Amino acid sequence: MNTAGTPPHRPRLAALAWLPGPLATGLGLAAHVLGGGASPAPLIVVALAALLGMAAAIGRPWRLPGWGLLLLSGVVQQVLHLAFAAFSVSTGIDLPTHGHGSAPAADTAGGGAQATAPHDLHLLLYLHMGAALVTAWATGRLARAAAKPAALAVAGPEQA
Repeated sequence: MNTAGTPPHRPRLAALAWLPGPLATGLGLAAHVLGGGASPAPLIVVALAALLGMAAAIGRPWRLPGWGLLLLSGVVQQVLHLAFAAFSVSTGIDLPTHGHGSAPAADTAGGGAQATAPHDLHLLLYLHMGAALVTAWATGRLARAAAKPAALAVAGPEQA
């Protein structure tokens, strides 16, 4: 049932408004893991995707230019990198200085060998930049695809 003042494409726009959040989270997680970073727990990833999806749905009315969308995607990837690094424990044990006293002190005098291989920060940077570019491109395409039915509804199918 459609009222006279509401275009028929509005529910579709609202339903797709949350999609850039999980897309950015998934691409950021893939970039982080492929770059050698540790993956956080799946519930953390789902929570970050839900928060970014909610932020994308709230920010839907504000249309950003291409450079603004790219800048925002880069900031989101930086925040995701920091969140993934903070919420993942790469060694399997907690830091000894965490303050709860439940973690044993790590033996650092045993030759300095690390439990995990160090990751290349340049590779992480390039992969997160690529994820930001793909997110900005996909978000722009989604906004253009969502705007096309509006132009058809205004012009009418016989003029399109």
